[in-house]
Amino acid sequence: MQQTRIIRACALAAALLPMQVTAQQAGDWPTKPVTIINPFTPGAVTDIEGRLYAQKLSDNTGKNFILDYKPGAGATIGAAYVAKTTGDGHTLLIATSGLTIAPMIFNNLGFDPLKDLAYVSMMTKRAPPLIANAKFPPNNGGEYIAYAKANPGKINFGTSGATGAGHLSMQLLHQLTNTKVTFIHYKGGGPTQTAVMSGEVDVIISSVIGSKGILKTGKVKAIAMLSSQRTSAMPDVPTMAEQTIPTWEYPAWLGIATTGTTPVPILNRINTELVKVAKDPVLAEKLADDASFMVGNSRQEFTQFVNGEAARWAKLVKDLGIKLEP
Repeated sequence: MQQTRIIRACALAAALLPMQVTAQQAGDWPTKPVTIINPFTPGAVTDIEGRLYAQKLSDNTGKNFILDYKPGAGATIGAAYVAKTTGDGHTLLIATSGLTIAPMIFNNLGFDPLKDLAYVSMMTKRAPPLIANAKFPPNNGGEYIAYAKANPGKINFGTSGATGAGHLSMQLLHQLTNTKVTFIHYKGGGPTQTAVMSGEVDVIISSVIGSKGILKTGKVKAIAMLSSQRTSAMPDVPTMAEQTIPTWEYPAWLGIATTGTTPVPILNRINTELVKVAKDPVLAEKLADDASFMVGNSRQEFTQFVNGEAARWAKLVKDLGIKLEP
């Protein structure tokens, strides 16, 4: 009997040991530099806000948070890389709305964005402007749609990635308004800004924080906000919804995800640090001036949001019969 008790006690201790080790690892996280994968090229809002977050995380934890870039395929190249990494919390991903669209667009991703990634916390939501070359005739949303109707296929629209949220959102708007444009795809927001300044494309979706510099050059102009309401950062720029489809808007958000194999205690630890950054008043004020609003929600809330967005996009694509261009 005594020997049986000893065996059971040893078995229980062995079973609890991994839990104790995981909890200890979570408490120590991060134990080394953390890489944050940006699935777009440098220069866009993912880069700008990602750097701000990385710096604040470094300040708060005393460990280095470093951005690395793996752009392409609507953000899925970077996401696939993170999904297959070791689940120790030291490789993170800047998640975007493109991941909620990817499952219905790509047949051979090699991973499932909704199942193979753990969504830790939303960073920000933002109000994106539609930026046009200064020589582009339309000056607001209504004129833009009228020009597109009068000149089918003539507008060159630069996107930060084929089949990304920007591409799909604008394709939906043009389908709803019976208009057609020519989409030209790049691997991130930085190249699209260069293209619209040079006149290589007529319009792009940007961000307030990402477009301030190029607006000062006089080579481009903001003709519409793609959010449901105007923003104090650009109060004189009307929304596209005001002059076109009242219910239409482009959902712009950023968050942090990591591989789905990451233990829950480590995910909770990362979430705690992300929420701490989101509550930083100095950073929140800085981003609010650029029409980005800090969120910092729970893992459960962010995961539920991502799944809901994926279902919403799937329904829209099916109901409207949207055919995506290559």
